[in-house]
Amino acid sequence: MNVRFSTLLLIVICIGTCYAATPRTPTSIVRAQRAEYNAAIAAHDTARLRTFLVDDYHLISGSSGNVDNGGDAATRGYADEEFKDPTFVTYRRTPTSIVAAVSGKRIAETGRFEGRWKKPDGTMRKTGIYLAMWVPAAGTWYLKSEAFVTLACTGSTACDQVD
Repeated sequence: MNVRFSTLLLIVICIGTCYAATPRTPTSIVRAQRAEYNAAIAAHDTARLRTFLVDDYHLISGSSGNVDNGGDAATRGYADEEFKDPTFVTYRRTPTSIVAAVSGKRIAETGRFEGRWKKPDGTMRKTGIYLAMWVPAAGTWYLKSEAFVTLACTGSTACDQVD
């Protein structure tokens, strides 16, 4: 029994040490950043949201194709539009592919997105695809641009107002 316990303890220590020693790859950092970015949107936290964007960030919105230029402008857009809308719940981006450039100067992230609003007649969902570019700075990765294409709106008559 003592030998079994000692062996088990050694295995647990080795697994913990091996995991802790595993270097974070650029793509794993971007995956973690995306999860935090999603959490900031869900919390309607503009200050936290801004920390993920470079100053010259660009966003192409999914329904209208309008462009927000600059991290401050994009953050203001969330604050003035989505976060002021009492029916807005969240946007969630779900990566399907995260690929680092050979140069190490950028990462391409593609995936699906969903926006949710609690409308009086039901939960409105806008869904589609996106492409994001991440760039490295100060030991981590930041969003340089995101382009969205809304492909469907369901769940509410408010979808009639979506471009």
